[in-house]
Amino acid sequence: MKYIKILLLCLLLFAIATTIFADESIQLVYNYTDLDITVVFSNALNTSQERHQEIANEIAGVTLPMIADPNMDSPNNIICTLFGHNLSATTVSATHHKVRQYSPRCLVELYDVTVCSRCNYAETEFVSSSYIFCCPED
Repeated sequence: MKYIKILLLCLLLFAIATTIFADESIQLVYNYTDLDITVVFSNALNTSQERHQEIANEIAGVTLPMIADPNMDSPNNIICTLFGHNLSATTVSATHHKVRQYSPRCLVELYDVTVCSRCNYAETEFVSSSYIFCCPED
Protein backbone atom coordinates (compact mmCIF):
# COMPACT_ATOMS: atom_id res chain seq x y z
CA MET A 1 0.00 0.00 0.00
CA LYS A 2 2.89 2.32 0.80
CA TYR A 3 4.40 1.78 -2.67
CA ILE A 4 1.09 2.56 -4.35
CA LYS A 5 0.85 5.86 -2.47
CA ILE A 6 4.41 6.77 -3.46
CA LEU A 7 3.73 5.85 -7.09
CA LEU A 8 0.56 7.96 -7.16
CA LEU A 9 2.39 10.89 -5.57
CA CYS A 10 5.16 10.65 -8.19
CA LEU A 11 2.59 10.57 -11.01
CA LEU A 12 0.81 13.59 -9.56
CA LEU A 13 4.05 15.56 -9.28
CA PHE A 14 4.99 14.62 -12.86
CA ALA A 15 1.56 15.79 -14.12
CA ILE A 16 1.91 19.12 -12.31
CA ALA A 17 5.45 19.66 -13.62
CA THR A 18 4.35 18.87 -17.18
CA THR A 19 1.45 21.34 -16.93
CA ILE A 20 3.73 24.11 -15.67
CA PHE A 21 6.25 23.41 -18.44
CA ALA A 22 3.49 23.55 -21.09
CA ASP A 23 2.26 26.94 -19.87
CA GLU A 24 5.76 28.44 -20.01
CA SER A 25 6.12 27.62 -23.71
CA ILE A 26 3.24 29.91 -24.75
CA GLN A 27 3.94 33.57 -25.35
CA LEU A 28 1.61 35.79 -23.33
CA VAL A 29 2.64 39.30 -24.51
CA TYR A 30 2.10 40.58 -28.06
CA ASN A 31 3.47 43.98 -29.16
CA TYR A 32 2.14 45.74 -32.24
CA THR A 33 4.67 48.53 -32.72
CA ASP A 34 3.07 50.01 -35.84
CA LEU A 35 -0.26 50.43 -33.97
CA ASP A 36 1.25 51.19 -30.52
CA ILE A 37 -0.78 48.41 -28.90
CA THR A 38 0.33 45.79 -26.37
CA VAL A 39 -1.89 42.74 -25.74
CA VAL A 40 -1.19 40.72 -22.57
CA PHE A 41 -2.82 37.43 -21.52
CA SER A 42 -3.03 37.00 -17.74
CA ASN A 43 -2.85 33.18 -18.07
CA ALA A 44 -2.20 30.82 -20.93
CA LEU A 45 -5.30 29.28 -22.47
CA ASN A 46 -5.64 25.55 -23.07
CA THR A 47 -4.94 25.98 -26.79
CA SER A 48 -2.10 26.44 -29.29
CA GLN A 49 0.30 29.35 -29.74
CA GLU A 50 -1.35 30.11 -33.10
CA ARG A 51 -4.76 30.42 -31.42
CA HIS A 52 -3.29 32.85 -28.87
CA GLN A 53 -1.90 34.90 -31.77
CA GLU A 54 -5.31 34.96 -33.52
CA ILE A 55 -7.03 36.16 -30.33
CA ALA A 56 -4.39 38.87 -29.81
CA ASN A 57 -4.80 39.98 -33.43
CA GLU A 58 -8.57 40.17 -33.02
CA ILE A 59 -8.32 42.26 -29.84
CA ALA A 60 -5.70 44.58 -31.37
CA GLY A 61 -7.82 45.01 -34.49
CA VAL A 62 -5.25 43.51 -36.83
CA THR A 63 -6.82 41.85 -39.85
CA LEU A 64 -4.71 38.92 -40.98
CA PRO A 65 -5.81 35.74 -42.73
CA MET A 66 -6.74 33.08 -40.20
CA ILE A 67 -4.14 30.39 -39.64
CA ALA A 68 -5.52 27.07 -40.86
CA ASP A 69 -5.05 24.53 -38.07
CA PRO A 70 -5.80 20.99 -39.27
CA ASN A 71 -6.50 19.86 -35.69
CA MET A 72 -9.17 22.53 -35.25
CA ASP A 73 -12.65 21.66 -36.51
CA SER A 74 -15.67 23.86 -36.90
CA PRO A 75 -17.47 25.16 -33.78
CA ASN A 76 -20.06 22.39 -34.08
CA ASN A 77 -17.78 19.38 -34.41
CA ILE A 78 -19.03 15.98 -33.28
CA ILE A 79 -16.90 15.81 -30.12
CA CYS A 80 -18.15 19.15 -28.80
CA THR A 81 -21.71 18.28 -29.83
CA LEU A 82 -21.63 15.03 -27.87
CA PHE A 83 -19.51 15.94 -24.86
CA GLY A 84 -19.65 19.74 -24.77
CA HIS A 85 -16.85 22.25 -25.14
CA ASN A 86 -13.56 21.92 -23.25
CA LEU A 87 -13.40 25.58 -22.19
CA SER A 88 -10.60 27.60 -20.67
CA ALA A 89 -10.82 31.28 -19.79
CA THR A 90 -8.49 34.14 -19.02
CA THR A 91 -8.40 37.93 -18.83
CA VAL A 92 -6.66 39.82 -21.63
CA SER A 93 -5.60 43.46 -21.47
CA ALA A 94 -4.97 45.65 -24.50
CA THR A 95 -2.94 48.81 -23.86
CA HIS A 96 -3.32 51.49 -26.53
CA HIS A 97 -0.29 53.77 -26.12
CA LYS A 98 -0.31 57.56 -26.64
CA VAL A 99 -4.05 57.87 -27.23
CA ARG A 100 -4.35 61.34 -25.69
CA GLN A 101 -2.13 64.44 -25.81
CA TYR A 102 -1.98 64.84 -22.01
CA SER A 103 -1.53 62.49 -19.06
CA PRO A 104 -2.88 59.91 -18.55
CA ARG A 105 -2.16 59.11 -22.20
CA CYS A 106 -2.68 55.34 -22.50
CA LEU A 107 -5.98 53.48 -22.67
CA VAL A 108 -6.22 49.98 -21.15
CA GLU A 109 -9.12 47.74 -22.18
CA LEU A 110 -9.88 44.49 -20.34
CA TYR A 111 -11.50 41.49 -22.01
CA ASP A 112 -12.68 38.10 -20.73
CA VAL A 113 -11.75 35.46 -23.29
CA THR A 114 -13.14 31.92 -23.31
CA VAL A 115 -12.00 29.34 -25.88
CA CYS A 116 -12.52 25.63 -26.55
CA SER A 117 -9.43 23.48 -27.02
CA ARG A 118 -11.25 20.98 -29.27
CA CYS A 119 -12.86 23.33 -31.80
CA ASN A 120 -12.59 26.96 -32.86
CA TYR A 121 -15.27 28.26 -30.48
CA ALA A 122 -14.19 31.54 -28.89
CA GLU A 123 -16.01 34.22 -26.95
CA THR A 124 -14.47 37.62 -26.28
CA GLU A 125 -16.33 39.91 -23.91
CA PHE A 126 -15.35 43.54 -23.24
CA VAL A 127 -15.19 44.19 -19.48
CA SER A 128 -13.89 47.71 -18.88
CA SER A 129 -11.50 50.43 -19.94
CA SER A 130 -9.49 53.10 -18.17
CA TYR A 131 -6.71 55.56 -18.81
CA ILE A 132 -3.32 54.99 -17.18
CA PHE A 133 -0.01 56.85 -16.83
CA CYS A 134 2.17 54.81 -19.19
CA CYS A 135 3.89 56.97 -21.78
CA PRO A 136 5.49 60.37 -21.10
CA GLU A 137 4.08 63.50 -22.71
CA ASP A 138 5.81 64.72 -25.86
